[in-house]
Amino acid sequence: MSHWTGGLAIAFLASVLWAALFAAEDAKHLSSDASVTENKEKLDFYRRRLREYRLVVDGRGDKPCELIDDPLTRWDNPISQNGDGLMFLWTDRGRPVVLMNCHFNFPTQYWGRVFVSLTDRPIEMRHSDQPFWKPRQSGSAFKPLADAKPPADKAAARLVQMRNIAKEFQVICNWGGKDKADWQMRLLPTPLYRYQVPEEGVLDGAMFGYVQSGPEAVLLVEARQTPAGLEWQYSASRCTTYRIRFARNDKVVAEFPHLDEWVNTEPFYPIRVPLKDYPFGNPFEKAKPAGTGKPAPSK
Repeated sequence: MSHWTGGLAIAFLASVLWAALFAAEDAKHLSSDASVTENKEKLDFYRRRLREYRLVVDGRGDKPCELIDDPLTRWDNPISQNGDGLMFLWTDRGRPVVLMNCHFNFPTQYWGRVFVSLTDRPIEMRHSDQPFWKPRQSGSAFKPLADAKPPADKAAARLVQMRNIAKEFQVICNWGGKDKADWQMRLLPTPLYRYQVPEEGVLDGAMFGYVQSGPEAVLLVEARQTPAGLEWQYSASRCTTYRIRFARNDKVVAEFPHLDEWVNTEPFYPIRVPLKDYPFGNPFEKAKPAGTGKPAPSK
């Protein structure tokens, strides 16, 4: 073979390889674009349903709470085939009022939701103008944070303080079937939500999530104006029916029992409904069925 012929062969082979490479990249981008499109369509699918709910505080029907359009976090649990894990928030003048953590279970086609009151004020939620949820008890109990340095003057410094405060808390979920076990939850270092409510004396506030696959508990940390000056306060909340225990520096500060039953007059309200019109495919079709892998909380 001449050098000329050999050179042509090498050039041809190189062009084939480049074409294959570009084709693979194009396929990758097309797949990515399709995924982005489906994620947007899924969000719109759930948002339409959530906009059917109306939440008011203190009976102020003329000033309903605002639903934050973007989910605070997203998660999936392939072992239990719970997908579309989304956490949404309703606020009043910026302050967290109700948290809703949801997922879609593909084997049963049920939409599981957990509604959590984060306020000490009376609330009522209606669905399509029908009574849906009206807790008779407070959903929040803020407590002063003992042995904590005063809130800093600058917002950036307060964020560092709040992150360090959240790290002081250990959250344990007693999860499982017949033989339950304690699971240490993992702190998400970035706040799920940050806010200010000057008219209520809240200079700064942040919500932190503790997760396994999805959020099992949240912690609100606030820099509050008090007669003695600015101080840190906190409130702990569950996001699961399993037993949750909060400890700070190894001392238990809040505990929530395992729930087998629940009603729509409690500040924590889980509910499941079928979604027969769910239009998307099952991303876990090739995943191992529940029970064949290492178990994990979230739901």
